[in-house]
Amino acid sequence: MTEAPLYTIGFVLVAFLAASLFIMVGAVLRHAVPLIQKLHIPAAVLGGIIALLLGPQVAGPYIAESLSIEAEMNEMFKLWKQMPAYLISVVFAALMMGSAIPSLGKIWTNASPHLVVGYISAWGQYIVGILLALFVLVPFYDANPLSSMLVAIGFQGGYGTAAGLSDTYGPLGFSEGYDLALGMATAGKVSAILIGLMLINLAVRRDEMKSPQEKKEEHLNEDISEKQAKKLFQRKREEQHFSADTLVIHFALLSLAIAVGGLLKFGLTSGEGLFLAEGEDGFMKFIPLFPLALIGGALVQMGISRLKQPQLVNHQTLHSLSHSFLDLLIVVAIATLSLKTIADNWQLLLILISSAIGWNLFVFFFIAPRFYQDQPWARGVGDFAHATGATTTGLLMMKVVDPTDDAGARSSFNMKQTFYEPIVGGGFITALSLPVVHAIGLVPALFVFTALLIITLIFGWKVVGLNGRSNLLTPN
Repeated sequence: MTEAPLYTIGFVLVAFLAASLFIMVGAVLRHAVPLIQKLHIPAAVLGGIIALLLGPQVAGPYIAESLSIEAEMNEMFKLWKQMPAYLISVVFAALMMGSAIPSLGKIWTNASPHLVVGYISAWGQYIVGILLALFVLVPFYDANPLSSMLVAIGFQGGYGTAAGLSDTYGPLGFSEGYDLALGMATAGKVSAILIGLMLINLAVRRDEMKSPQEKKEEHLNEDISEKQAKKLFQRKREEQHFSADTLVIHFALLSLAIAVGGLLKFGLTSGEGLFLAEGEDGFMKFIPLFPLALIGGALVQMGISRLKQPQLVNHQTLHSLSHSFLDLLIVVAIATLSLKTIADNWQLLLILISSAIGWNLFVFFFIAPRFYQDQPWARGVGDFAHATGATTTGLLMMKVVDPTDDAGARSSFNMKQTFYEPIVGGGFITALSLPVVHAIGLVPALFVFTALLIITLIFGWKVVGLNGRSNLLTPN
């Protein structure tokens, strides 16, 4: 086994700068081409596609030969391939930081229907993937059994989780999983946007919701109140009291969260080792760092709340840092996507993608409306896009259907994320799915996820109640 090359600081900085330039190119292209704006394709995705086309798999050899930079280009793309596993930890460390963690009661009151629908969609995706692996993919296409988890990883987790698991696929004997998961994430995002827009148009024609175009002017004129502006100004003044720049402080807090996650992983791995025989393969070593970095972020946030020093953390600064790293992750992940792996496995991907979309549409039309109290189409489009194209696409669709939050759908959807993202939206369960199936096999995993789906359905029916009227909140 060859060791990974050691890169100089200068080379790493050049690789980061090159990825940033491709994001800028994507942003310019998005601004210049109206059709791309209408399709809501992110600048990072465009930049990644351009980098892929200019890279070693397509036009790169001709460009590199003419400029005599073949070795440098190949090394940079090798470095890019390693970066997602590290970048994703920064993204997840910020998820639970920057604002007080809302109480369970508040989240339940506002977002319980969305949570139930989200978990139903999630468990169903695992079941669909396992059934396909058992009866189609493994016997007829000689696929790896772990391909059963690609739907949940690519659709729920999106680019971040698909690429962030790059250090997990190989040790589990599923080296092609990285490229296949990214292919699923790409298909999921595109499908979520296109089908989501079609569902919105269908809803408008059926008079199920008001046209988003009618709300556009109001949304564009939306502004923060004077009271909010004063609070933001006061927060900025408080931040200026630090001797260090606020960006450095926030990056240090994210680093602290990742370090806490690393200590948690070390503790779990060491604790498991006490119960293993010599030479026995453990389970904890397959757990990636990023879900533990999320817990680290929550612990750091709790510590800041205990200190009663909210000015230490600015949600907008953390949000900006997190999204910057996510954009970098998306660019380098798409740029290093193996076109050969995708081409060799296009039938497998097509079966997984079409089946998963079919399940998500079934939930949208037949299950979700029975849990929403009102605005089933507006709420359902967001949850469908979330289950198909990950969080950012769900947020995008909610912004389209309910830009001013008149229906309350957007705020309820946002409230859902606290108890969805860390678990199944690319969080703990998503990250653990590969090592769990590797450890226990497809059939036991099928029983586990089927049981979880049945429990969620019964819980939703008995506790949330049909049409979203929570039985916990409604007197007898």
